[in-house]
Amino acid sequence: MMRRHGALGVSLALAAVVACGTDDPPTETGRLDLRILEATTGKPTPARVELIDADARPVVPDDALLIFSDCGNVPVHSWIPAAAPIQTLLDRHREVPNPYSGTTQFYSNGSLVANLPPGRYAVAAEKGFEYETADAEIVIEVGKTTGAELRLVRWIDLPAEGWYSADDHLHIPRPHPRFDSVIATWMQAEDLHVANLLQMGLARDVHITPQHRFGPAAVYRQGDTLVVTGQENPRTHVLGHSIILGAAHWIDDPSAYLLYDRFWGMAREQEAVNGYAHWALGGAQEGLAVWGHLNLLDFIEVLNLGLPFYQRWYETLDLGLRIAPTAGTDYPCLPGLPGRERFYARLDGPLDHHAWLEAVRRGRTFVTNGPVLELRVAGAGVGDEVRVPRPGRVSVEGRVSFDPNRDEVTRLELIRGGEVALAAGDPSARGELRLEGTIEVEQSTWLALRASGAKRGETPIDLATLMPSLLTLERRGDAELIAELPAGSVARPSAAHSAAVFVTVDGTPPIYEQERARQVEQAWLGRLDELAGRLRDDRIEELAGFPGRGDGIGETELLSLRQALLEAIDVARRAHARPAEP
Repeated sequence: MMRRHGALGVSLALAAVVACGTDDPPTETGRLDLRILEATTGKPTPARVELIDADARPVVPDDALLIFSDCGNVPVHSWIPAAAPIQTLLDRHREVPNPYSGTTQFYSNGSLVANLPPGRYAVAAEKGFEYETADAEIVIEVGKTTGAELRLVRWIDLPAEGWYSADDHLHIPRPHPRFDSVIATWMQAEDLHVANLLQMGLARDVHITPQHRFGPAAVYRQGDTLVVTGQENPRTHVLGHSIILGAAHWIDDPSAYLLYDRFWGMAREQEAVNGYAHWALGGAQEGLAVWGHLNLLDFIEVLNLGLPFYQRWYETLDLGLRIAPTAGTDYPCLPGLPGRERFYARLDGPLDHHAWLEAVRRGRTFVTNGPVLELRVAGAGVGDEVRVPRPGRVSVEGRVSFDPNRDEVTRLELIRGGEVALAAGDPSARGELRLEGTIEVEQSTWLALRASGAKRGETPIDLATLMPSLLTLERRGDAELIAELPAGSVARPSAAHSAAVFVTVDGTPPIYEQERARQVEQAWLGRLDELAGRLRDDRIEELAGFPGRGDGIGETELLSLRQALLEAIDVARRAHARPAEP
């Protein structure tokens, strides 16, 4: 039997069984003619599908969508552009292992015909987080066609409110325009509106996930789905994995590969946005300490690896840096599905790539693996600034909405300057928690909304299999992060976090002059010292690792860039150092 999802409002219409004419199925099988419909429009819509026979075996039909991805599956580093389409075809597959359900699924464009042995089957269709799951049982008879419809019903419509979903971290090759339509259909099946395909680099070459174009010419639109090009480059275990979205062309400088600020400066000139992947761990803590003061970063990926981690992002906010939270899956390099960790950006008008980039730059985002957040502070939304003439109270309205068949959200918190200011744990309605009231603001601060709980009916997550791929060096900052994570195999979290609303109180110190900023600066100065220590002659080999580490950089590159990096460290020390208080 199929796992029942208990989806509310899902309707199933089984078409009458009809005898076949010239299109009769083979005599020992029957035929399933399945349509997956968007309930509001009544039109076929792409979806992720699970088809299971009476013995609980998955069935993947021949006309399932043929998909492809790249995380070193094709053994090539300096890929040859002319051969890239062939390399992409080497990893085509229809089967979709779902680590959350422990089952095998597939993608459909909304219309499916399959010849099946007779018997009873269970079928289910999913489409991102905004739709309830549709499921049903069907019976296949020899020599007959069974027609069926699954109608996908929204429990929430975020695009109608100006919010559009995105995954900022996909490694799906797109070496030729003929791949665009297939990828867009695939992303529509996950209800992703902006799919950022990242070409990945290393110190010495372009590594994987070739993209045929960059910039506006690379934006492919299919309905309200945009397939766009980005880059995970520069990318090292020394200073972390960086992401650039929306650049006009591939940005690379092997001779200065450790000087991330040069890359980010070039990206800014192209009106792109810059960020850090993987919670800003694995060297990114040092990268933030070195270049954070330059205000070249726009976002940090705070929901990734199946888990949320916000502390490095909180540090940047506590220094007065207006950095947005984003989320991404690193599909397929980490086990998962596109869009499982995603973020939403709010636009004032129709979906447009340039406007979407600007929304990310302005911090009009929230991250989620299911729950949906709303936050208003004195009438202002996320990414906005509220100015008040004096210390006092400001009104706050916060809400988390969720599909109770998928998520069990048990806590909603208002975060003020990194600490919990208000919390709610009692549902105001089924699938909803609310926070309403006023809070005291004695000085300038930032406010954000955080929701937490557990996923329903999903397999546990094994943290031991995730960390080694990113933590190739022993670092104090990484050790602090790991100490905050649960050990071993744990329930998958249900998580969401909004970007910040900034509250400026006239006549009080700015955020970057407050005590919390001083504490962060001390931590960052410690990371600068740690990095400088690794660059000494007697320790520099600890950093070298090419090849061998997936994001390695060799001793030759380290030595050639060491002086410039040490100079950048000295500049950062002066930026973060403060005179002692009298």
